[in-house]
Amino acid sequence: MKWAVIWVSICFLAGCATYKQDIDAGLSLAKEGEWKEAEGKLEGALDSSQDKLLYYMEIGALAQNQGEFERSNDLLEQAERLSDTFLPENFSNRSWALLSNPRQSDYRGNGIERVYISYLKSMNYIALAEKEDNKAKKRELNDAALVEMRRIDIKLNEIRAQTPSYQDLNAKENQAFYMKALSWLGDFYTGGRDTDKFIYRDDAWARYMEGLQYEMNGEIDDARISYEKAANLYEDGYAKQYALPSTTADRAWLDTIRMMQKSGFSQSEIDQRITTKLSPAMQETLKKYHKGDAELVVLEHQGFIPDKKEMTVLLYADPRAYSLVLEPLHGGGTIEANDAFRWFTMVYADINPLNLIANYKAGGAWGTFSGIFTKRVILGRPVWQQLTSAKIDKLLTEQTIRVTVPYYGRFTLDQHQPTLQMNSSTATINNSLRMTSLADIAFQEQLAQAQRDIYEGLVRELLRSWLAYQVSSNVQDQNAALILNLIGQVAVFASSAADTRNWLTLPAQVRLTREPLAPGEYNPNYTVNNKTFSLGKVNLEANKIKLWNLRNPY
Repeated sequence: MKWAVIWVSICFLAGCATYKQDIDAGLSLAKEGEWKEAEGKLEGALDSSQDKLLYYMEIGALAQNQGEFERSNDLLEQAERLSDTFLPENFSNRSWALLSNPRQSDYRGNGIERVYISYLKSMNYIALAEKEDNKAKKRELNDAALVEMRRIDIKLNEIRAQTPSYQDLNAKENQAFYMKALSWLGDFYTGGRDTDKFIYRDDAWARYMEGLQYEMNGEIDDARISYEKAANLYEDGYAKQYALPSTTADRAWLDTIRMMQKSGFSQSEIDQRITTKLSPAMQETLKKYHKGDAELVVLEHQGFIPDKKEMTVLLYADPRAYSLVLEPLHGGGTIEANDAFRWFTMVYADINPLNLIANYKAGGAWGTFSGIFTKRVILGRPVWQQLTSAKIDKLLTEQTIRVTVPYYGRFTLDQHQPTLQMNSSTATINNSLRMTSLADIAFQEQLAQAQRDIYEGLVRELLRSWLAYQVSSNVQDQNAALILNLIGQVAVFASSAADTRNWLTLPAQVRLTREPLAPGEYNPNYTVNNKTFSLGKVNLEANKIKLWNLRNPY
């Protein structure tokens, strides 16, 4: 019976394979535009109860890419309901995740994913409305798209209420020296890094899309307000934070001004906005808009958010400094190993004065320098004495513990300039703008929560290793104890895993092309990076906007 309990305990400690390994095949198919085949692969990979939210989001996005808009909305509505509850975790779910790995807990999503559930649903409703001949039904579907935009507004307001605004960050930059010094001292225990600048605090592109949809539905004043919110966000810091062109703010201001022209603002107010907010090039673009024109709006959702990778960090004790030390496992000169090491030094390495002092005490000048490549967790004598009483210090000095954390490797967004040709005989249009980068948002969100990740990983692996150590310590037979201790160490070491899950079928970036045109029949072609996408024959009506939701997987 005792041996059965021991083996069950060891098996209980073993974790499962990482999320990345399970879905690589499906993601590879998606990157080739093979949406249906990708869906088949991902359905099998996401069939566990812990991945229910991911299942609805991934399959919902793939259904939209296949043109199955009603099915997509049914799936995304399920995701909406799950994400709104934030999936409260029961004790057994959380405990199992703590003892195995975080992949065993329910996936809860994040702010950007909650926003883009509604974003994709609104795109579905617009597509369904375009196909609908019945006017009442068409209006109902367009109203449903606006409801999703209002949901986005509510979600973004919730996020804003919990995070510092761009104005707060700018005020922090301009504060007096003594206030900066106090802030600097406050960062001693947070790794010396100000993570506020990386937080997803609002979404200028989502605000812009609110404006576009209000404009499409003839709600001009609401469109103006939303476009102006977007313009201010781009100006205040959104464009800078996510490395977007400065002309994103210009584009939003241009559309704000167009709404002002339609809603009775005085010419002096309009001229003042034109002079102060629009570059000469954007002023020329504004002149292209005429009463009675049609407009084609192309939304190119290009590429895919990068997938998270898993970094191994070794944990050992430094009793002289009453500290725990974390050091990345050096895996050679591969690109992935180099990326992991750079992430560690960027996010975790000791740069604050308290850790530098502890490193110096432990190893002199070389210890201070080597701290650039390690992270030291200073516990102090009282906490170290508690570890000693629990015999955890003995565990830490007898073995090295593996801690795993998620990170992003380097990525490069597609920089090719798209061109739009309305008919084979017309000139090409190349005024496309990158309006958002979901890849950069995801990357910075991971930076913002990196400290939490490593401390949770540290506690989880300490607990798992201690439990394995306790199992072997309670065996009277010395040889059996040694064997069990070895098996336990190997099981815990091998099963350590980080939570690398995220919504991977979201696009890496969104590019916008807007072109006012004379009403009539067109056959638009959109070309980027030697790939051409055709909309087919369309009839553009006066004073109407035609939206082309283009999913470019390449």
